Amino acid sequence: MKTRDSTEEVFQAVREKIHEAAKQKPNFIALPEYFSVPGFIEKFSSAHEIFEKTHASTIEFLREVSAELPDTYIVGGTFIEKSQNTFFNTCTIWKDGKLLGSYRKRNPVSVETKMGIGKGNKPFVLSTEFGKMGLLICADIFDTETVKQTISLGAETIFLPVASLSTHPDVKGHPLSEKIASENGVFIAKIGNVRSNAWGGRTAVIAPWGVIKEAPLTLSDFVLTVDLDMQRLKAYRAEISKGFSTPQ
Repeated sequence: MKTRDSTEEVFQAVREKIHEAAKQKPNFIALPEYFSVPGFIEKFSSAHEIFEKTHASTIEFLREVSAELPDTYIVGGTFIEKSQNTFFNTCTIWKDGKLLGSYRKRNPVSVETKMGIGKGNKPFVLSTEFGKMGLLICADIFDTETVKQTISLGAETIFLPVASLSTHPDVKGHPLSEKIASENGVFIAKIGNVRSNAWGGRTAVIAPWGVIKEAPLTLSDFVLTVDLDMQRLKAYRAEISKGFSTPQ
């Protein structure tokens, strides 16, 4: 997703792409980290400023688009929420206009902590008719314990909203995601945004046996759709649980 300069532009673009994706009748549609923040978070002075500008409208937007697509799970990117005077970077899951659950980023990066964003403290996995889905947010993927706890709850697919902050390093491929997917037998759906000077947040879906598909290196909105082979994943997990060499 390309970053934009106003929430109105963001919501219009996201709604168009969600409905474009919906024509393929997906079970899940996922959005990037901080998708509704105009530009990028570094241009704001505090988490409170972002919260005031985006929180209420983002919640309402996610509720509306979820109600418009009642058979689809919406992984609502992330937004800043407030709880007992603490701000969190939070991802929400919606279906048929209803909030099913939420997850707070457990490892905010330095620019976030300087803005006043706190640390979440609980993993999140949701059982669905399509398997167990877990949530991580951006830098959570770098923390071994955070990843381990999510996987230990049975996650088969991990949705990973990310954002290309100006501090984000340019990365070739998805080496860490590929390693985690391979060693633990999980799919990782990485959903990002793009700016001209940072490509680290490139969208991709990674299987234990390699990258299935990734977005092109272009400054444009892009709907990336994949079919996840849950039977192949089940066989893969059975093999690694026996301690055998992983199947190819």
